[in-house]
Amino acid sequence: MDYDVIIVGGRVAGAILATRLGELGHRVLVLEKADFPSDTLSTSFFRAPAMQVFEKIGVLDKVKAVAPPMTTLWNNIDGQILSDPVEASEEHLRFYLCERRITLDWILYKRLKREANVDIRLQANVKELIWQDGEVKGVRWNEKDGVHESSAKVVVGADGFYSTVAKMVEPFYENFIPVQRFIYYTYFHNLEPIEPLTAEHHFVGNSLTYIFPTDGNLTMAAISMPIDGFAAFKKDPLKNMMAHLEALPLLAPRLQKAEMASELFGSGNIPSYQRIPYGPGWALVGDAHQILDPWSGMGIDHATTHADMLADALHRWLNESADWKTSLHEYHKAIREWSKKTYHRTTTHAADFRPMTRAALEKRGLSLVKTF
Repeated sequence: MDYDVIIVGGRVAGAILATRLGELGHRVLVLEKADFPSDTLSTSFFRAPAMQVFEKIGVLDKVKAVAPPMTTLWNNIDGQILSDPVEASEEHLRFYLCERRITLDWILYKRLKREANVDIRLQANVKELIWQDGEVKGVRWNEKDGVHESSAKVVVGADGFYSTVAKMVEPFYENFIPVQRFIYYTYFHNLEPIEPLTAEHHFVGNSLTYIFPTDGNLTMAAISMPIDGFAAFKKDPLKNMMAHLEALPLLAPRLQKAEMASELFGSGNIPSYQRIPYGPGWALVGDAHQILDPWSGMGIDHATTHADMLADALHRWLNESADWKTSLHEYHKAIREWSKKTYHRTTTHAADFRPMTRAALEKRGLSLVKTF
């Protein structure tokens, strides 16, 4: 075998998995179709679970240094303001972060490059898996200089929503929820926060607007809306985005002093699903295995945590302390249990936020200021 593990995809899940396996002494090849630094569609928001993993691989200080921590969770629910400190079991992780993927992925890539056991090929486009007797044994891919191939004990798809590996192994869907919402986001200069160090959420009926400080002295503005409005919205997304933001009374005055600093990004094709995450000679992690509607902002937390769990499972198998079926079954069980509550919450409320937000108000003895 050329490698112990070939990982297709070198962004969050793939970089963390490769870093951990490299640290544990395993020979790893990472195939990434992009070059770095580069951006990718993402809400870029994460919490203590992701930061625990970043801390484990030694990059938390660098991740923290590039974007302001959000220590307050601020919600405007149809006119009622709820403001609470961010909670986490670890006192030093009681904050949220929002970082553009061009920044976060670059930090993870530079960390990965320090692992002597890991080879990285950028701008590598996977064309096919190598099969033998019904089991994946390697990968063929294209680079600028031609076709390459390598063998491995296992091939991991960490290549995102449009996973090439998942398309080739055709995993069974354990759960699938059709598209419920669409999301758009952009970045502004000089958009002042409602309060210092705040993760700002504006719920208006069944819409949600996020205002998060991010890296580069920028502020992300994002909206999540029901999918039945997507066709009309995308006819003029910039005009409709600005009209939505300017209609929020606690945001509009601040927008007058702000300047848009990027193009508008958006998507209306993201469902929620969970796939069987392993099979003969292959495994899946990150968005290749599980997608959540972006409204809950949990993608990075889950991708990092699942990658960490997969590293432990593969290490047990590669060290022959457990067989393949046992090791990967434990991975499957662990990620399902860890994601259960959030997956249920995200999919349950994606169609309509209002039962969730009204319950949050009722819990505090509050009611709607205005009916939308």
